[in-house]
This record gives sequence, C-alpha cells and structure tokens, in this order.
Amino acid sequence: MYLVLFTIIYCVITQIFNLNYALSFGIYLIGLSIVKGFLSKELTDVFNFKKTSYMYEIIGLKDSFMEIIALMLIYINTYLIDYESLSAFEFIITFFIFILVYRFLFWGILLRFKAFTIESSKS
Repeated sequence: MYLVLFTIIYCVITQIFNLNYALSFGIYLIGLSIVKGFLSKELTDVFNFKKTSYMYEIIGLKDSFMEIIALMLIYINTYLIDYESLSAFEFIITFFIFILVYRFLFWGILLRFKAFTIESSKS
C-alpha cells in the first residue's frame, strides 16, 4: 500500500513540475532499483532470478497486485506527460518492456522493504 501511495505522490510531483516523460520514468525506476539493491543481500534478490512459482509463493497475490498497480500508474503518468498515440509495434514493445521490468526488477520490492523493516526492528 505504501508503494502505491508513494507512486501517486511521485506522479503528482512530476505533473506539477512538468518533467520529461523519460526523466520521470527513469528517476522512478532507477531510484527504486537502487533502494532495492541496497536492501538486498544477494544479486539474485535484486533482479529476481528465482523461479516465478517460488517468487509468487513468497510474495503472494495481494503484494503482487499492489506492485503491478504502482508500475501501471507510472506508465500511465509517463503516457499522460507526453501524449502520443502509439502504433501497434510501439504498443507491443511497451507491453514487453512492462512485463520485463515488472518480473525482473519490480516484483518483490515490497518483500525487500518488509525484510528490511523486520531486520531493523530486531536491532
């Protein structure tokens, strides 16, 4: 839930400052990737190289759904910043990039945040 709220706040800020779509999308993904990289203990945790079924068992439906909503909000925000109609080829490419970013980078970011908060609460 916090990731979706953070994403909505970020989208509002990019709309207020009228940032370029590539800049706003890049800052968001690179920023979250850096945070996920610092919170992860192994490289396989950063890029989710584990099996999809294993990842789904760990993360669950609710967290997976929240993460995909956050990523869709970012795509909608970047589309609204620089509105252009997409050709069929551009739509297919964007869809595959969306799937790759979600599967290998974005999926499991809440798991890293939860693991970090549990570790910091034990200290």
